[in-house]
Amino acid sequence: MIDIGIDESKPSSGPLLVVSAIVGKTSPMRKLDAEWKAELAKAGVDYFHAKEHWNLRSKAYHGISRDDRETLLNRLVLHLHHRFLFGASSMIDEAEYRDATTQRFRSQYGSPYAWGFQALMLTILVELTKQRRANQPVNILIEDGHVNAQQALGFIAAKKKLNSTKGLRVGSYGLGGKKDNPIIQAADLLAFGVCEFHTKGESDFASRFGTGKGRNRFIEYPWDRSSPDAASADILRHRDLRRFGSPGAVPRDKMVVW
Repeated sequence: MIDIGIDESKPSSGPLLVVSAIVGKTSPMRKLDAEWKAELAKAGVDYFHAKEHWNLRSKAYHGISRDDRETLLNRLVLHLHHRFLFGASSMIDEAEYRDATTQRFRSQYGSPYAWGFQALMLTILVELTKQRRANQPVNILIEDGHVNAQQALGFIAAKKKLNSTKGLRVGSYGLGGKKDNPIIQAADLLAFGVCEFHTKGESDFASRFGTGKGRNRFIEYPWDRSSPDAASADILRHRDLRRFGSPGAVPRDKMVVW
């Protein structure tokens, strides 16, 4: 069985949105959960949040020093490298995405966040297939802070309803808070690092992931405007056919490609 934790990150300004996942086998991820929480308790930190990590006024960190924060971050990344299978990220240019789609398209088939989620899940499917693990059920936990997280759950529910032997086999799924779920905190670390790197050209968080081969891999699905352009055009084509008595608009479950 595979566990997937998902979070997102945006820069303070600009159109970039990054949706990231930490993927690992259930048993090692349970060990990561215990190790991560133990490191936080030892450091006197409520929970890890990349955006707040170097903010000395962050309430969750209770005023611990920069040296202690450095030690904590190194320990958390070490545990992550020991336990997970891989990390994956998808990138969306929100401005271009909205320009390529209509409001009706976004309400039915995906906000920028939901589009990024779909791309992320497809990336995960491809990597699990490479690792010969695509037949294992996946448990999906999404950080509940984003306004469009429910739309992503809708795609998961549609996938599970299909009960298809193709693609990912969905086990449990739902929303979870960052504070109580280390796998989401780890996804936050990845999302923030990837977002920072692509916004500023460098990131201390991203540099800590390294370039390890084998199971310690970090995969990115780059933004490509042609994908939503093609999907939007295809759906409009189906609606035109409907006017002449042919099959109607593409249902939501047909948009689930993972």
